[in-house]
Amino acid sequence: MLYLVIDKVKVNFVPVDMSLAQLKMLSQTFEMYNDYKENGKLKDMYAFADNPGGITVWDVESNEELQKILFLLPTMPFMEREVHPVTTLDSVTNVVKELTDIVKSMPSK
Repeated sequence: MLYLVIDKVKVNFVPVDMSLAQLKMLSQTFEMYNDYKENGKLKDMYAFADNPGGITVWDVESNEELQKILFLLPTMPFMEREVHPVTTLDSVTNVVKELTDIVKSMPSK
């Protein structure tokens, strides 16, 4: 199952020591991303050019597997996250072809 995850950093002004801790957690998350990429779970990742955050594309077996991965990321506490199931363009193309055949078979007035 493919999922697009959109992460936006909750930007808050915090003391320097907390900022440093958050940056360390971010580095740890990037290390985990590399591990997930190597084992095929993480397909792609991109950072936003205009704001702190980014997107990742995950290929996992279930909703539960993705939930576990995301909840165990060190950055989880300071992210706003959206998760969207996605499919391939080939899959959508097949559905459109099937729908076209159904519409063609309908009686016209």
